[in-house]
Amino acid sequence: MTLKRKLKHTIYSIVVPIYITLFGCASYQAIPLTEQKARLDINALVKQAKASSLLIPGSVTLNDGLTLDELANLALFNSPLLKVNQQQYNVSQANAFNLGLLPDPQFSASFDHPSGNVLNTVNAWSGGIGYDLNTLITHQSFLDVGEQQIKQAKLALLWQAWQIKLQTKLISVDLYYTEQKIILMQSMIATLEQRYQQSQIGITEGNITLETNGADLSILLDAYSQIKVLQQQYNASAHQLAQLLGVDSLVGLTITPLPTLDELNKDNLSTDLVNITQKRPDLLALQAGYQAQEASVRAAILAQFPALNLGITTIKDTSAVYTNGINIGITLPLFNGNKGNILVTRATRKQLAEEYQLRLIQTRSEVDELWQLNALISQQQTQLAMHLPTLQKLVVSANKAYANGDIAALPFITMESTWFNKQLEQLDLQQSKWRTQLSLSLLLMRDSAMTDQQLDENQLIYLH
Repeated sequence: MTLKRKLKHTIYSIVVPIYITLFGCASYQAIPLTEQKARLDINALVKQAKASSLLIPGSVTLNDGLTLDELANLALFNSPLLKVNQQQYNVSQANAFNLGLLPDPQFSASFDHPSGNVLNTVNAWSGGIGYDLNTLITHQSFLDVGEQQIKQAKLALLWQAWQIKLQTKLISVDLYYTEQKIILMQSMIATLEQRYQQSQIGITEGNITLETNGADLSILLDAYSQIKVLQQQYNASAHQLAQLLGVDSLVGLTITPLPTLDELNKDNLSTDLVNITQKRPDLLALQAGYQAQEASVRAAILAQFPALNLGITTIKDTSAVYTNGINIGITLPLFNGNKGNILVTRATRKQLAEEYQLRLIQTRSEVDELWQLNALISQQQTQLAMHLPTLQKLVVSANKAYANGDIAALPFITMESTWFNKQLEQLDLQQSKWRTQLSLSLLLMRDSAMTDQQLDENQLIYLH
């Protein structure tokens, strides 16, 4: 290290700590970035959530399975995504705190030592303190901005919680019905494997035609392909749910049987849609953001007035004469006058108003789309429920006829495949109906479990 660098390092190590000690109240401490901690399995998560007693009722156990609401509450308790959003709220709170701070006064000092012909002269010095008075004019507006931004951040956090609850329920529904389809396919495959084995024996004995044996093999291979697709879907849903819950393993998880959903009432949906602007967190957050921007516009307009700096000084010149005075500095608004900031804040306010209207239009459109989709699903379910029992009887009769060789292979296999596929379609429709009504519950804030537990912004803030 050169002499110059040593001197610089010595000055830095002495002066900076002294300066921070005199004028700073916060200290720096490095926090290293750590590796991800080992996450819980579902059993450990349930135990921790029960012990917290924040959102999870004490009766929750894995023995009798978990309901959709219990899974959603577990996600609220341990969701990594919600924890990230919690920190985003903390950043918003810090920004709002910063907006409410008044600037510090400015102190200035100087020292002059005469040289040359210094007869009857002394050292001169001056000191003064000044303050920007314009900050007092705009201070209340910035306080209003900060207040609305905190409100907006809280509501955004609550909306994120609603979305996490919905996403957890949707994935749980997918997981549940995919498992039901796999069970149905396994039963189907067991039947088809047994038939194909008998068909192979029949080929050897000469009792079965090559056409029948080939048809038995074809439908069995199709069933293998179908169950592999379902197993892949189950694997994807399981990992998505584990990620939402913040766990590594779902071993031991059973979802309780889902009940049959009631039909929706159009009048109730219309009433909820009318009141949506007063209760949906994302819309309330947009309203708070708009009010924050209103305050920003007001602050920008107030800031257009000439900047006024007021200061008091004390001076001693080289003749040992002391003077006290007042300094006043005024910025002449000839070229700038904060016109640019006013235009930006007004344009941003207009943009936020349009975004709010767009969100309302999207909400109404989505609600109408889901309502019509739910009606279509109900019609399909009614049609299936009407004809499936008849199809089942036909398949039972055809199975006996096929075993006796009284019906050709192709008609029977077509009928049987239709029977199995319609059972899968019935599960698909039930799954779609659950997803549709859950999505409507988010759009219209109809989730009774959330309301009953009175989950508000403050609970979320202290939950993590």
